[in-house]
Amino acid sequence: MTTKKNRKNGPAEETKKRTVVGSFLRKVFVDNWGYKLISLVLAAFIWSVLIAQDPTITREKVITDATVTVSGTDAMKRNGFIVTSGLDEQLSNVSIRASVPQMQYQNVTASNYNPRIDLSRISASGAQEARILTSNSATYGTVLDISPSTISLEVEDYITRYRIPVVRETVGSMPEGWYATSSTLDPSLLTISGPRSVVERVVRAEAVQDLSTVPATEGTQRSTLTFRLVDVNGESVESELLEVTSNSVLIDSVIVEQTVYPTKVLTFEDTGVVIGTPEEGYEVKSVTISPDSVRAAGRADTLDNLDEIFTDTTIDVTGLSASLSQTVRLRRPSELAYLSQDTVTIAVEIGDIISERIFSDVRINVVGVESTRTASLAERYADRIVIEGAQNWLSSLRQGQLSLSVDASGLMAGEYEVPVICDISGDDGQDYTVKISPATVKLTVRDR
Repeated sequence: MTTKKNRKNGPAEETKKRTVVGSFLRKVFVDNWGYKLISLVLAAFIWSVLIAQDPTITREKVITDATVTVSGTDAMKRNGFIVTSGLDEQLSNVSIRASVPQMQYQNVTASNYNPRIDLSRISASGAQEARILTSNSATYGTVLDISPSTISLEVEDYITRYRIPVVRETVGSMPEGWYATSSTLDPSLLTISGPRSVVERVVRAEAVQDLSTVPATEGTQRSTLTFRLVDVNGESVESELLEVTSNSVLIDSVIVEQTVYPTKVLTFEDTGVVIGTPEEGYEVKSVTISPDSVRAAGRADTLDNLDEIFTDTTIDVTGLSASLSQTVRLRRPSELAYLSQDTVTIAVEIGDIISERIFSDVRINVVGVESTRTASLAERYADRIVIEGAQNWLSSLRQGQLSLSVDASGLMAGEYEVPVICDISGDDGQDYTVKISPATVKLTVRDR
């Protein structure tokens, strides 16, 4: 009986159970939906964290415009080589393709793979291929590919030349009234390193100084001058690969040091410059010093007490009868820093001593009278004839060499006041002057 009852009630019990389960599921999916949404999001987050922390889950990523570092430059130079071209041109567009762990995908950059070129591996000059190296890590994954994988470089021998001279050139001039001494350069010699083709062209360094910018102040003045490297033709030698050093320190300028002094114009004292006596009948006419003044530089207190400059030697004219010119050195006071002239030219003019000689009672003759006329003088003799000329010539002159006359050429009959003319025979081209007293005489011309 019991068994039958249970069978009879079985379907109803099953229906009741299904009703209870359905009600529970409705409550699960319909009731409290806000809590259920939060649970779902939380579950998704936990899942994503678990996935991200698993290094075996990776994604491929391409990084463009990667910055490639260059190492080994100093080691390469020590090995005697230098890259002259290829680095800047080919390292600007490098891309990296990498397998990146999921958790680092957003953070990874090219620098995490350390893309680099090691120049210390280069061991020859000429065209070389350098490989771009990268590093892998458990954190950032593995580099699958890098493009380009190598770059082409031009390599030259790296050499060093020592004792390259520095030469100072000047433009402009010191302000009026000031003088600057010759300068000293620090350093005066340079060391140049770089590609052989560039270094071997350099013969000197040139620094240009504008003297107009030097302070017009007595004392030591220092200035900084930039310089340029030049070749044998004076053309600039420029390259970013050149290294200019002094005592292993890179430099791009030199220090010029000079002392500035005030100046003063000094005249010459010609007293005692010419000594001795010329030949008899000759004398020193003039002494000319060229230039007639010099510019001196020195301390202000020294110049205040100095107005004249003297020659170091004298000129002896003993027994001379002709002019002469001679270059002599100047006596430079030790206190002076500068003289515009070390020597001067002294011209000594030597000439005849000019003197006078007087003659008297010299007959006056009439010349040029036409044959149809006669002429007579009111005075037949000159009272006084003064001749001025070279002393030696005058001392040998005789009265018989003097000829006084008046010229009646072309004169008609009548009375005339005519000048007295003096001719001296054997004057040998001498320069002289004659004063006759009387200077004119009365001449009477008559027809025959």
